[in-house]
Amino acid sequence: MQIYGIDLASQKFDVSFRDSDGKLRNLVVKNSHIQIEKFLDRLPDDCRLVAEYTGVYGDLLLKLACIRGIRISYVSGYEIKHCMGLVRGKSDPIDASRIREYGERYQDRLEDTRFPSESLYALRELYATRRLLVEQRKQLQTVLKSDLNRPDKNQTAQRVKSDMMAMLDAQIKSLEEEMQRLIADDEDLSKTSAIAQSVPGIGPVTATELIIKTDNFTRVRTAKKCATLAGIAPFPNATGKSDKGSHVSNMGDKQLKSLLFMCASSAIVHFEKMRIYKMKKYDVEHKHIFVVLNNVANRLLKILYALVKSGKMYDPLYVQRDPRLKLGVNNN
Repeated sequence: MQIYGIDLASQKFDVSFRDSDGKLRNLVVKNSHIQIEKFLDRLPDDCRLVAEYTGVYGDLLLKLACIRGIRISYVSGYEIKHCMGLVRGKSDPIDASRIREYGERYQDRLEDTRFPSESLYALRELYATRRLLVEQRKQLQTVLKSDLNRPDKNQTAQRVKSDMMAMLDAQIKSLEEEMQRLIADDEDLSKTSAIAQSVPGIGPVTATELIIKTDNFTRVRTAKKCATLAGIAPFPNATGKSDKGSHVSNMGDKQLKSLLFMCASSAIVHFEKMRIYKMKKYDVEHKHIFVVLNNVANRLLKILYALVKSGKMYDPLYVQRDPRLKLGVNNN
């Protein structure tokens, strides 16, 4: 299989590949519809494009490659960097060559990246815009709160800030309504969102975040991978005689982790099973509250993924079957 390493940028991207004689070649392609089409026309049948994920810069290439059925893999820059060992120097052609080398060396690790559906892609943009406005509203709220300590207030400044707050509230509400309409009009997204919100503690914002970050649970297929994405999956930290126990990574998605912790905080109040679990771990075993919340968040993800896989809503009266019955264990 011929591997094409691609270093993406906003205006153009550099391509590194080997020709039919095995010689290294470099190519620069403008990041435009026409030039990408011409580049894809020249590709052989048995090839794979490997690129570093850079957000929206690679969306057009991904969409056109998927339309043509060309295999393409987007890999995080962190993974590429730490698999190449000690390297020196940096430029766009060098980066493209390193990405190609990574693709050639780790072909068994590469997974096909798919362009999301039209509804999911639009939902991503709406959610990103909402997140931006929410951050701006938080900053404005902080300013208005500090204004309470001003001995003298300028009426014009206060009126402008009040108008801005009202406008942000209206725009955020409009985005949320459009997101809910988009989810309701798409059968798959609507079903998944309803299943997620049937789990006690998970609300519409977290459900939407999970749908976006996991491509409607098709890209991140297990609860363990989703927990790793969010940075709440514990991993062992032991070597030789030193055993420091299991710890979570600081490299997870902070926004998703924050939402899952809020879901866990709600679940230990409104979810009977999680409330009992919290009492056992926190009140009896005296575990730290953040450890308890982390464990509850992992349990919520396991429940959610099991429900999504089965296509069923959460049933509070469901009783899990004794696993010993599957093994044929006789208690007599």
